[in-house]
Amino acid sequence: MRIERLHDDEFHIDDALVRRLLASQMPQWAELPLRLVQPSGTDNVMIRLGDDLALRLPRTPGAASGITKEQRLVPLIAAQVPVAVPAPVGFGVPGDGYPWPWSVYPWVIGRNPQPGEADVGLAGDLADFARVLRGLDTFGLVAEGLLHSYRVDSIQLRDATTRQCIDESTGLIDTVLVIQVWDQVRRVCDFTGPRVWMHSDLQPGNILVYKGKLAAVIDWGSLALGDPAVDCIVAWTLLTPDTRIAFRDRIDVDDETWRRARAWALSIALVALPYYIHTNEQITAWARYAIGQVVGEVCSGG
Repeated sequence: MRIERLHDDEFHIDDALVRRLLASQMPQWAELPLRLVQPSGTDNVMIRLGDDLALRLPRTPGAASGITKEQRLVPLIAAQVPVAVPAPVGFGVPGDGYPWPWSVYPWVIGRNPQPGEADVGLAGDLADFARVLRGLDTFGLVAEGLLHSYRVDSIQLRDATTRQCIDESTGLIDTVLVIQVWDQVRRVCDFTGPRVWMHSDLQPGNILVYKGKLAAVIDWGSLALGDPAVDCIVAWTLLTPDTRIAFRDRIDVDDETWRRARAWALSIALVALPYYIHTNEQITAWARYAIGQVVGEVCSGG
């Protein structure tokens, strides 16, 4: 089982480490076969454990805080949203040379949809999920510490980083056109409403479909309290112009929220493209797709 490194600060994870962790903390599963899940996760290594389980081990210190949130909060949310949300069934702690918490989850049958694949039914299911999630009780929690996301900050704070990544994408995209589009879509009003639950990373790699239906939403490490616009980014990373209309009709957001969502979708895609161009085909595919969707929409007067 070869695990490719994606980040400079990544911890080395291999079969021997996983076997030690299981043997010392979850011996009931220690002899089950291990299979690396592909495409590989960017924040966490995901390893299938037997037929019914999966391990998630953070790659970096930043990802480790996400596992902590998943262990504490995902069980509270999972029963309240209209789609399967795998909640941890095994809670690992640092040990055997590994420095962070880790978890075991039930395995969910499904696959990641390809950008542009979604039909109106899937678009509606995703909108229902995001709408219900943002309406859940926040349990008196506030958007601080682990529950603060940079994706609730002003989009203007993304300007310098986004422009730098456009420069780094020379030869990958039409940078002159994309700069013009970015200059237009970034001019949005900041979010000032009450903070709501947001998955924060609702893109094809974190969505599972089975027999054409939404089967699960996975990877809740970015769970935060923030702007409902952020969970609308899926409208550009996965959906088509037609299914995007169906999504918007169902999601029930105002024009400013929708414009903010488009700005976030473009910025996130532009940052992801040069970073993962040599290491993650799935992310670069949806990043290219999202860039094309936003550019096409703006250039057509949308």
